[in-house]
Amino acid sequence: MRQIFNTVLLSLSLVSFCLNAAPTTEQVEFFEKKIRPVLAEHCYECHNSSGKEKGGLVLDWAGGLAEGGDSGSLLEEDEPLKSFLLQVIRHEDSDMKMPKGGPKLSPEVIEDFEKWVAAGVPDPRKNKPSKEEIAKATSWETIRERRKQWW
Repeated sequence: MRQIFNTVLLSLSLVSFCLNAAPTTEQVEFFEKKIRPVLAEHCYECHNSSGKEKGGLVLDWAGGLAEGGDSGSLLEEDEPLKSFLLQVIRHEDSDMKMPKGGPKLSPEVIEDFEKWVAAGVPDPRKNKPSKEEIAKATSWETIRERRKQWW
């Protein structure tokens, strides 16, 4: 019985390790260039770990993304392209369109999010950011500099 318990425990540990494996260099680069800037510009203001968690959702670190919000999980493991995260940014649900009060994200940005979700949402943000880090990431100066890189 003890051997079975140890085998099950080892198996669960290996599965957990694989699911939480560090993203590859390419995945980190994709996240930093294509995903984080969009999250910072369009999502952090309302969904951050420094006091604003609209809908119980935190998007400024990997743990918050994994937890989901009041509406449940953002991600669908079995069918990632049907994930709630993608549904709301595609404006598929008339009651839940994100970013709230803003225009729909461009088709290119939505496609980047689809690629990211299909890849298993590799996310290097392992710790909650400080209030100062959130303020800097969402400041007009930072957003303006990020936009300059697009052109």
